[in-house]
Amino acid sequence: MERHPYRPGLSGIIATETEISQVQDGLTYRGYPIDELAGEALFIEVAYLLLHGELPSHEQLADFQTLLVESGSLPQPVIAAVQAIPSHIDMMEVIRTGVSLLAHFDPQMEYGMFMSEVSNTQYLLAMLPQLISYRYHQVNGSTPVEPNFHHSYAGSFWYMLKGDEPSQLEEEAFNAALIMYADYGLAPSTFAARVVASTGSPLYSAVCSAIGSINGQLHCSSGAGVLDALQEAMYSGNAKDWVCQEITKGKRVLGFESSHHKARDPRSAVLKDYCSQLANALGQSEMEAAADTIEEMMGKIQKVHPRVEWHASRLLHYLGFEPELFTPIFTVSRLVGWIAHIIEQTENNHLYQPMSRYVGMDQRKYKPLPLRS
Repeated sequence: MERHPYRPGLSGIIATETEISQVQDGLTYRGYPIDELAGEALFIEVAYLLLHGELPSHEQLADFQTLLVESGSLPQPVIAAVQAIPSHIDMMEVIRTGVSLLAHFDPQMEYGMFMSEVSNTQYLLAMLPQLISYRYHQVNGSTPVEPNFHHSYAGSFWYMLKGDEPSQLEEEAFNAALIMYADYGLAPSTFAARVVASTGSPLYSAVCSAIGSINGQLHCSSGAGVLDALQEAMYSGNAKDWVCQEITKGKRVLGFESSHHKARDPRSAVLKDYCSQLANALGQSEMEAAADTIEEMMGKIQKVHPRVEWHASRLLHYLGFEPELFTPIFTVSRLVGWIAHIIEQTENNHLYQPMSRYVGMDQRKYKPLPLRS
């Protein structure tokens, strides 16, 4: 048997132990089933749970929210830097730059690295929605919306992006979406954060590495591609024929697993239910019917389940968000998961140092430059 078996992408390798979330038997956060949290809890409660290990009491939640409010507004130098970035630059690139800049204005950073991670999280939870909102309005020529902390966290984020009040169903659906994306085991972006944290690098460096990872197309493909495919099927007039043609042509239908061996994503059922409610409330039954048809046909023919973005992309579409905001919204959500993992990593640290297998040229003798043809 090979002494050091090669596993491309570390597939199947257990790299760490965690108490934060598990996905093998249905997604849970700190032991709480995700469907219960999405139906009952506020996102800010889940953020506290991931960071502290337990759901907050009324007093603890009030203190946590107060610190968010007291974080204030975006620092003026960060606003000036965002204004200087060309308008065609992708929002996620702006977020990466903005978060790096925010490290210099976080009042907790003066106490040193890895000493105030929860406070860093609260600062970023307050600043990141403002950063996204400011950039979105700047690029679209609209007036930036000041934070309104009288709403829930989801409601305040909504207000900064859209400038109006969400309905109860819209706020509940948006809150559930944020909860669904808060953590998902050792996803690539989470692993990136833990690897950087394991070196002793500052928290903001680890968060920026995670942002770079989640911006990769293979990690978070919940943007325009999935929605475009669904709209193409809907406008074809026959979603069943459309998906059969795609399969016959050997094309991959975006938003579905690549292998029938993968289990159904436990987040899908919750998001699908909210999609159905929103479609009925907003008159989007045609799109929802097309989505149901494609999901049914992919299950019958390809034996594959939908990925979470199959539902998340149209949920955010129903809520009126542009595709360019999908990944930024989920970045705000995943932030608490990243930092929970960073904290856990630093409390019981082990430097990640996997091996590599050399497959290059055999050992060769150096030739002086005049002898090389």
